[in-house]
Amino acid sequence: MRSLVIVAVLAAPALAAPEVKQKPIDVKAVFDKLDVYKDDLGNYYIVPKDGAVDAAQVNDWLFFGDGKTMYRQRIIGYSIQGSVREWNLWAPRARNMTTGEIHIEPDKAHVQCKQTGEGKLRPLTLLTADEAKTLIKRAKFFPPLWQRRAHYLARDDNGVYYYVDAMQEEFGGPGFRVYVGQKGAMKLMPMVSMASDSAGEIFATKNGQLKIVADRDGKSAFWIKGGKKTELTVLPPPDNRYLIYRELGIYGQLGAICDDQ
Repeated sequence: MRSLVIVAVLAAPALAAPEVKQKPIDVKAVFDKLDVYKDDLGNYYIVPKDGAVDAAQVNDWLFFGDGKTMYRQRIIGYSIQGSVREWNLWAPRARNMTTGEIHIEPDKAHVQCKQTGEGKLRPLTLLTADEAKTLIKRAKFFPPLWQRRAHYLARDDNGVYYYVDAMQEEFGGPGFRVYVGQKGAMKLMPMVSMASDSAGEIFATKNGQLKIVADRDGKSAFWIKGGKKTELTVLPPPDNRYLIYRELGIYGQLGAICDDQ
């Protein structure tokens, strides 16, 4: 007999977990080991100086922000070849790229947020030691800003999208939320219950049910409202990062590089 897990609540806030308040990060111990770069849009990028920190800690000290509030970046990959260093970072608003990239050489640096076209490489300018010291002392440093993850995405034949997100595990998990609507007009649906078992998931809202069915071919999905069942086309979130984090119009700033793309 398959097990069924059901969570029922009286109102949406109990399912939609609140964001976790982040504690500032103390950088005093390493502020003289950090370089600060600036792009032409007023964004700042902080990376450890070459060889200044242990290899295991290199990724702990990479931040991005406006110079007043800086957020640690999620590192997907890091490479070093001689004096050339490159980070691949979580950046879902980078165009046609799986990650955003920061590329550092001794005499130049750039950030890349587009795969092709004009402005593909955005030059970075290294601040002087005094400028960097001033900025680092006045700025506040925090862990990654964005605490949620894309859980499920589908749409109907009329261009209406059905999207579910959840809290990342490091912030306590799932806290599911359901959004429905066309691009730029997505609305948060008040949740009333959620069921999950080996057959799939059901997200029940006050406006209808999103039913996700597990099958041999992957997953199919339906939107059920007023007795009407609408079949949906499933869209894998990893292949639709830009759509989710930019075009659907759900989210504001993510605290990640390439936010402005």
